[in-house]
Amino acid sequence: MLQRTNKLLIGKDISRDAQVVGGATITTTIASTGLADGEVVVLDKNFEVLTAGATIADSDTIYICQGTGDTYTYVNEAGTSYTSNRRLIMSDPIEGRLVKKYTGISYEAKSEQIDSWALSSVTPVSGTEYFVRIIYKDMNEHPGQFTQTYRVIADGTDCDTNLVDLLQARINAHSGARVVASSSTTTLILTGKPIPECTTSVNDLEEFKMVEFESFINYIDSDGNWQEVGGTLSSTPANYGSGTWEQIRDMEKRALPYRGVTNFTAYPVITPTVRTVKSTTYDLIVIEHDKSYISPDNQYVKQAPLTTVIAFVVPSSGTQEASVLAQLNPWMASCPGAFNGVTV
Repeated sequence: MLQRTNKLLIGKDISRDAQVVGGATITTTIASTGLADGEVVVLDKNFEVLTAGATIADSDTIYICQGTGDTYTYVNEAGTSYTSNRRLIMSDPIEGRLVKKYTGISYEAKSEQIDSWALSSVTPVSGTEYFVRIIYKDMNEHPGQFTQTYRVIADGTDCDTNLVDLLQARINAHSGARVVASSSTTTLILTGKPIPECTTSVNDLEEFKMVEFESFINYIDSDGNWQEVGGTLSSTPANYGSGTWEQIRDMEKRALPYRGVTNFTAYPVITPTVRTVKSTTYDLIVIEHDKSYISPDNQYVKQAPLTTVIAFVVPSSGTQEASVLAQLNPWMASCPGAFNGVTV
C-alpha cells in the first residue's frame, strides 16, 4: 500500500526561460538552453509545457517540473548523442479529478518568544537575593524540566539600577543562556535566542525548533523561602512563521526518501545537492491530491494521498511564480473541485 508522500519543488529568483513556452516538448525542456537551474514549470500529460490558460479538457493530468544544475549525456539506440541534458525533478502525476485542495501560503517571518516583566511596583530590599528562573518547554529530549536560574543581591532600593539592570547583566553574562535580556527602565525583557543546532546551515542535523519557556521572578525571604516578587508579566509566544529557509530545508530533507535516499545513519550520507538557500524566504503553493493505482492484492483501482509543494523565492525580481500560477490557476479552476485561483 502506498503511504502519504510529498514532493517538494524549489524555485529560484528567475524569470521563465524564452525557450520554455506552451507546447514545448521534453527535448526542449531538458536541453541546456531550456529549463534553467531552479526554474519550475507545469507540464501536461504528454510532458509538454502546459499552455497558460489550459484546462482539464486539454490535459486531465499535469506534472510540476523543476530544472537542476546537474547535466548528463545520453546516446540512444541509433547512436545519436544528446549532450548537456539537464536533470529534472518531477512531481507525482496530478490527476485533475483527484485534486482535493489547492492553496497558497505567503511567507511569514518567524519571531522569538518575548516575556516582558513590568516591575515598577517592586521596591527592592538591599541585601535581599532576587532571581529569575526560566523553565524551558521546547527540550522534549530532556528527562525532566530543564531550567536556568540567575541570582543577584540587591544593593539598593531603586528598581531600575538595583534589580532590573543587575538581572539583565547576570543573564547576558551567561554564555549558555537560551534567552537574551534587555530592559526599559523598570521593565525586564527576555527574548528567546535562535537555536544554533538548527538555524546555522542547510546541513544542520537537527530539525528547526524555537526556544519556548516560562519565566518567574522571585526573592528569598528572611525564612529562606521563595516568594513572588510581584510585577506584571506580558508574554508573546514564539511564532514559527511560514516559508522560512529552515522550514523549507526540513521539508526537503523529509522528502529525500521519495527520491531514493534511505540512508541517514551510516556516514557519509550521500544526498543530492541541497536546493534550499540559507536566509532565503519562500511563498508556498500546496496541492493535495490522490493517486490512482492497482495494488497487487486485487484488480480494482485504489487511491493513495499525495502532496505536491512548490516553494518560490520572495521577494523576487523574477516572474516565474506568476508564470506558474498563470498555468495552474485556470487548470485548477476547471477541475471538478473548481478551486479558486491562488495569490501569494
